[in-house]
Amino acid sequence: MLLLKLAIRPWKLSPWSQIFSALAVGILLLLVGFLFWVQEGLRPVLMRLRYEQVITAFIDPSVEAQDESQIIDSIRTTLGSQAVSEFNLVNTQQSLEKIKSRYPELGRELEDLGAEKSQVVPRYVSISGFFSDTTLDVIRKTQGIESADSSKDRFKNILSAFSALRFVSRLLVIGLCVALLTGLIHLSRTNALVHEDVVSLLRLWGASDPFVRFPLLISAVLVGIIGGMVAAISWSTVGVRLSNHIRVLSPLLNEMPPLSGYFPVVLVWMGALLGMLAGILALIFGPSKASSRRP
Repeated sequence: MLLLKLAIRPWKLSPWSQIFSALAVGILLLLVGFLFWVQEGLRPVLMRLRYEQVITAFIDPSVEAQDESQIIDSIRTTLGSQAVSEFNLVNTQQSLEKIKSRYPELGRELEDLGAEKSQVVPRYVSISGFFSDTTLDVIRKTQGIESADSSKDRFKNILSAFSALRFVSRLLVIGLCVALLTGLIHLSRTNALVHEDVVSLLRLWGASDPFVRFPLLISAVLVGIIGGMVAAISWSTVGVRLSNHIRVLSPLLNEMPPLSGYFPVVLVWMGALLGMLAGILALIFGPSKASSRRP
C-alpha cells in the first residue's frame, strides 16, 4: 500500500502533467496501432498485385476445333500444381458474343463474314491464378498457341505506390515508438525529482534501494496503462470508422482485413510494457544518485 501511495504521488502534486502525458501516450499508441494495421493489411494486397495474374493464350487460327483439347491438356500440364482459380476456353462463337455485347455493329460485321470469321475472331484460353515468373513464357512456347499476354504488369505503378506506403508506415511505427519511449523516460525522470524528498527520508529510515526506486517504476507503468486504455477506447470508436473509410477507397484496399477485436487489449499491454521499459531506463540513466548520498 505504501508503494502504491508513493507511485501516485506525482498524480497528486502535478495531476495535469500526468493526465496530458497519458493522453499523449494514448494518441501516439493509437497512431502506432493504426499504422501497424495499414502495413500488415497491405500485405495480402501486395501479394495479390505481385503474383496474381490473368494469362490470355490465343490459339492459332490454323488449329482445328477438335485439337483444342490437346492444347488445353498441354497448358494444364504446364501449370502443374500452381494455384489456378479460373481456367476457361473461349471458342469463336463465345468470343463473338462478347464482341457483340460491347460493340454491336462490329459484331454484326464479323457475323457476315461467314466461315471466314474463325480466322478473324480470336479463340483463347483465359487462366487466372498465382503463377511463377516463367509460366507465361512456357505457355507461349506451347504448340498451337499463337501468342499469350499477361496482366502481371498492369498494376505495376500501384504496386510500387503501395510498397512505398507500407515502407513509410513501418518507419512511422518505429519513429512513434521511439518518441513514446523518449517521452515516458523524461516523464519518469521528472517524477523521480518529485520523489526526491521522499526518497531521502526513506533512506534515512534504512529503506533499501529497490524499495525506494520501485514506486518510480509503478508511476511510469500507470501512465502507460492509462494511455493504453485511451488508445483502446479510441481504437474501438475512431479507429474502426477510419479503417472503414480507407477500405472503401478502392476495391484493392477493400481486401484489407478488418480491425481485430483483441487489438485494444494489445494496445493496453503495449502501453504498460512501454511504461515499464521507460521506467527501467529512467532508473538506469535517470537523475544522479544524489539522493542516495544524502545523509
